[in-house]
Amino acid sequence: MLCRLFAASRCIGHEMAAACFCSAARGGGNSVKATKSGVVTPSSGHATPWGLLLFFLMLHVINQIDRQLVASFASDIMHDLDLSRSQFALIAGLAFSGVYAIAAVAAGLLADRVGRVPVLLTGVGVWSLFTGLSGLAQGFWTLLGARPFVAAGEATLVPTASNIILARTPDGRKAAAIGLFFAGIPLGIGGSFLIAGLLGPLIGWRGSFLLMAAIGVVAMLAVARVKDPTPRQHDLPTMAGQIAEWWQTFKANARLRWASLGLIFLHAHVATSPFVLLWLVEDKGLIKAQASSLYGTMFIAFGLAGSIGVGLLVDWAHRRFAKDRAWSSLIALALLVPLILSYRLMPANSPLFLIGMAAAILFMTMIYGPLFSVIEQELPLHLKATAVGINMLVLNILMIGGLSLGIGIMSQHLADAGSSQSWTLPLLVADLIAFAGLIMVWRAVRVGAGKETH
Repeated sequence: MLCRLFAASRCIGHEMAAACFCSAARGGGNSVKATKSGVVTPSSGHATPWGLLLFFLMLHVINQIDRQLVASFASDIMHDLDLSRSQFALIAGLAFSGVYAIAAVAAGLLADRVGRVPVLLTGVGVWSLFTGLSGLAQGFWTLLGARPFVAAGEATLVPTASNIILARTPDGRKAAAIGLFFAGIPLGIGGSFLIAGLLGPLIGWRGSFLLMAAIGVVAMLAVARVKDPTPRQHDLPTMAGQIAEWWQTFKANARLRWASLGLIFLHAHVATSPFVLLWLVEDKGLIKAQASSLYGTMFIAFGLAGSIGVGLLVDWAHRRFAKDRAWSSLIALALLVPLILSYRLMPANSPLFLIGMAAAILFMTMIYGPLFSVIEQELPLHLKATAVGINMLVLNILMIGGLSLGIGIMSQHLADAGSSQSWTLPLLVADLIAFAGLIMVWRAVRVGAGKETH
């Protein structure tokens, strides 16, 4: 993977992120042009930048593995560091996501002002360093101290990379392109569980953290070779003015507002991911190694189907039948709801359990491509990265951070009371909050169809 990452970055550096894996065979690269603010946009006849997409996909996989290693090695880390459920929930949730949220906004603002690659390059270096230091943690406080820095570094990826991709991808394939980028989530999460199941017995959780830190250093060298124009400072408002302009746009544009709120609430289901392994072992009775391998394999297979497959399907429906991407994603998400409920409530030996697990993974991974493309279309160029950062701020503080902490505290109380469903009930509450996001996506669909005015 490291060789492919560095080779991809070399090709990107020479051709302004053209599709280096296939352009040689065609005898040419992609055509791009810069706006006044220095943002690259597709020119007419612009082809999908597959080389760029594959490069950022590999980087996203590394990012997600680093992020999810704490959850993948949950049992080992809790045992070795003598952590309570509430302490683990704080480390896996709010200690990470609270800082991640603030750093994502800062990264978006800086990316729109000083350039996306410098911000990303700094972030990769920071998250790699502190991933390694996390592997050396000796207790609750040392791991708690390292996690916020991992979060701050990793928060730079989505606001920078997603907007580089969207700026260079034709409109008819934007959902698929972003879906491919966000395939890093299932590949990374699944990969982290596979690392726990396969490498964990060989090198332990500490060795796995140090290995990912070394891979991150190589990734940083690859990012340094990516070419991206620097925005012109005199064309941009102050940071305060930039946030104020985003807020005015958010208030005035009902479709942007409902799509953003839908994206945030749907992330309540993502907040359950740090606790899946603990739930499978303690509530469902699976053996730890079996649970890691099963969930890791399922997440890779169905996560890719959700992020890439649904993105392709939504783009096809948009091109072929002029179907709103928000409408297509709403229908697909709603169909998964009863299967997810059966997943939570059925025993692990039920035939519906694995079907429900697949549905839960699909739900978690299919939201990005369609909804990010809907939101992106409602924004001017100089607010796109800023808007991504602000959305990441809210969803990480409220859902991934705050809700994760709530899950841990509720689970602790239920366990102390002797409940046999001490993880199941809190996770079910989070799922129900996520389902409320479907109402907001429906409102975005209605606005898009002209049935509702703001």
